[in-house]
Amino acid sequence: MKLSAGAAVIAALLSSTATADEVVGYYPGWKSADYPVTAANVDAGKLTMALYAFIDVCWDGKHGNPEPSINDEAPCQDAAGDPASANGALVFRDAVSDGANLRALVALKKRHPKFKVVVSVGGWNWSNRFSDVADSASARANFVASSVKLMRRFGLDGIDIDWEYPTDVGVPCVAGRVCVRPQDKPNYIKLVRELRTAFDAAGKKDGKHYSVTIASGANANFVNDGAAGSAWIKELAQSLDWINIMTYDYHAPWEKSTGHLAALGADPKDPVASKGLYAEASVQRYLDAGIGADKLVMGVPFYGYGWKDCAPGPAGDGQYQLCEGGATGGAGGGNAYGFSHLLKQGILTPAFEGGNGYRRYWNASAKVPYLYNAKEKIWITYEDQDSLKGKARFIKSKKLRGAMFWELSADGEHQLLQTLSSAMKR
Repeated sequence: MKLSAGAAVIAALLSSTATADEVVGYYPGWKSADYPVTAANVDAGKLTMALYAFIDVCWDGKHGNPEPSINDEAPCQDAAGDPASANGALVFRDAVSDGANLRALVALKKRHPKFKVVVSVGGWNWSNRFSDVADSASARANFVASSVKLMRRFGLDGIDIDWEYPTDVGVPCVAGRVCVRPQDKPNYIKLVRELRTAFDAAGKKDGKHYSVTIASGANANFVNDGAAGSAWIKELAQSLDWINIMTYDYHAPWEKSTGHLAALGADPKDPVASKGLYAEASVQRYLDAGIGADKLVMGVPFYGYGWKDCAPGPAGDGQYQLCEGGATGGAGGGNAYGFSHLLKQGILTPAFEGGNGYRRYWNASAKVPYLYNAKEKIWITYEDQDSLKGKARFIKSKKLRGAMFWELSADGEHQLLQTLSSAMKR
């Protein structure tokens, strides 16, 4: 039976609000030369949504971030590769490669019609102009109009806003720029509400539902707006399909001591556990703020971090011990260890135990694994099949919307995706 246009829209809207076992994964567009969009690399049968990372916003004819550690500011170009200048309009890093990647992702929907493709705007590097955009009625209008145009041009399914972070930008702002305002969070509500209104109107015409999601911080600073408390996040959520909570990076090698990047539970020995910096507490913050469980998606990392010259400590496992900075055996000689990299380097064996001098340990309180090489004094925090299964059980016990992960290329053989997809099935 063929549905009428009105009935089709209603069915689409109903399906978008129903509780789902979401498995949402980021695709890193800047890695497409080495990790292209193919059916093998992007398993649309195990994903419910791919978030394309990242596109940016234009301001004064430029996009990017001039901060010296990033320094990638460039002229704006729209989806056609033409110069763009409207403040707040969505723009590509590279119109040719980004456009090709999006078309390839959308093509996967032919065999997997339930698979969604969404563009993520911003990210850690490119959150420097969100405060400007959200504070300007005309820039918000340009953001919204260009979003609708982009959805229709490529057959996309929505926008994910990755503002890191309103009132507390992560990358320091360069002199002469404004990257943070006290009114960022009320302005964020305006931006998302206007986007939701436009997407609903466009969806009625197009016979589909366009989603609006955000990536959010896992700490109390994000959930609360200073003394005003958490009312803002509840109001923001009214215009969102769901919130992707970045429940990872609780510890990383910018700290002097080792610690778990994505603890699920509280370990009394972890110095940040008392601050509620572990996944169970982060999720509970949002629930306590009045956000429905069906609007919360919990993040998991498909990567790890390494420290070097770490003291073994009394237990001989390097956990919570002083080190001399980030390790250099990760991808590209850095401190980030994707799951595939751990396997390729033999740090993990095919049986997912430690290899090449590493021993695998399990923290029963934090419910996560870690690795330590006593000879080399290298300590690695990471996610594996056991910790993913535990997180999936937690997600289902809380009746959350699903799980999100960063990012596909770190799990090149799909071991973690296979585990997460299977574990998320009700």
